[in-house]
Amino acid sequence: MAGMAGPSGRWRLEEWIDLEAELAERPEVLGEEKRAVREAVVGLGEAEARGVGMRVWWGMRCGESVAGPGWRLGQALGWVVAGLGFLAFLAGGSAVLGWWDRVRGGVHVGLFLVVVIGVQWVFLLGAVLALGLRGSWGTGRGFGVLQGLMARLARRFSGGEGWGFWSGLMDGGTARRMLGWRLVRGTQVAAMAFNVGVLAMLGGLVLGRHVGFFWETTTEVAMRGTLEVVVRWLSLPWAGWLPEAVPGAGVIGETRWVPGRTETLEAGPAEWWRFLLMATVVWGLLPRLVLWGWAWRAERRAGVGVEFQSRAHRALWRGLREVTMEPVSEAAADGVLVLEVGGAVFDREGLRPFLLRRLRVNPLAWLPVAVMDAEQEAEARAALAKAPAGVVLLAEAWALSPPRMAALHAAVRERAGAEMPVKFLAANVGEGGRAVAPSVEELREWERFVDGLRDPAAEVFGFVTDA
Repeated sequence: MAGMAGPSGRWRLEEWIDLEAELAERPEVLGEEKRAVREAVVGLGEAEARGVGMRVWWGMRCGESVAGPGWRLGQALGWVVAGLGFLAFLAGGSAVLGWWDRVRGGVHVGLFLVVVIGVQWVFLLGAVLALGLRGSWGTGRGFGVLQGLMARLARRFSGGEGWGFWSGLMDGGTARRMLGWRLVRGTQVAAMAFNVGVLAMLGGLVLGRHVGFFWETTTEVAMRGTLEVVVRWLSLPWAGWLPEAVPGAGVIGETRWVPGRTETLEAGPAEWWRFLLMATVVWGLLPRLVLWGWAWRAERRAGVGVEFQSRAHRALWRGLREVTMEPVSEAAADGVLVLEVGGAVFDREGLRPFLLRRLRVNPLAWLPVAVMDAEQEAEARAALAKAPAGVVLLAEAWALSPPRMAALHAAVRERAGAEMPVKFLAANVGEGGRAVAPSVEELREWERFVDGLRDPAAEVFGFVTDA
């Protein structure tokens, strides 16, 4: 159920949908949520803290719910898969009945192999090829026809046609990947049900009707040779330990339906029905079971290591990780390199208390952004090596230049690596170099810019006056 949290660090589809729905409906962060998250992430790195904090927030908002949108969608999708599986089971049984020639009293083995094995593998290889061309479901492209139909039915039965958050949820990313693999599992369940229906009806005909088996052609030599090759290749997995389920050349020759024959076929031979049962299990049922397991594992992997980089997630995290101003304690703060962007002259000593209290970092060095130029590479690398807490990019809030800041961010990443924390600090210069808080609109522009970088180790802060 959606109300039960999954393993630490892994999100289930139902949980993720509940999180997105709650975030869309009630994005405001409450004081008790901030306190709970703050206590849970003490001593954790940024990426781990974000994952743990989001799980804590989800637990406080959705953890006790058993009727959220995620749970309802999961239940509805389960019923859709069950219904599709039932129809596929009937289709498999009906197909065998269609190949049973009541006048001749036998099953046409050629048609059986073409439909049960051949057509299934054509669809299977086509689906794999289409998946390879589309890439992952995180690209935002559509599901297959059947998967799309299943998703629409599940939404309708769960009452989710009016969910305002759905289009954003399906625009790509974690939810789309998890749902995509869940739908693949559903189609494999239906395919397995089809094969089970084939096995059940074939077994029923053999036991209840004592049917015979035949093949027919207008070109005896070519068709017989082809059938012998197909039987030999399909039976390779079991020929060594179950030879009685491998029709030989003699059996194949004896079961050809000769034009003009009028008598009804006798039951058997047993090699044919054993071969058809084994071929259905090995080449029809087992590949689908393997794909189901692959999709199950892929769905689990899609919910692991989520970085929460959408704008809504980053806005929520900014709210959750807000802290009150605390007394200055340089010993407890990690060192950072402060890069001053744009040539503005800030009062460094005036900014130090804010960095210590709000960002929880200790400025070890202040350098103009030019130190990231190639000719001063050594100095930049030495400064970064002494800054375990990463880099603070200090810039005037009103002078945001996205192309320039994006290039600077890329340069920092190139030299510092992908995991080093990068904190953007937006402030304006007041009288005497005193830092002044940016306007609401200025800070919003900075947040949009940093969110657009989709860098899990990058955060944005606006200067606030010490109260």
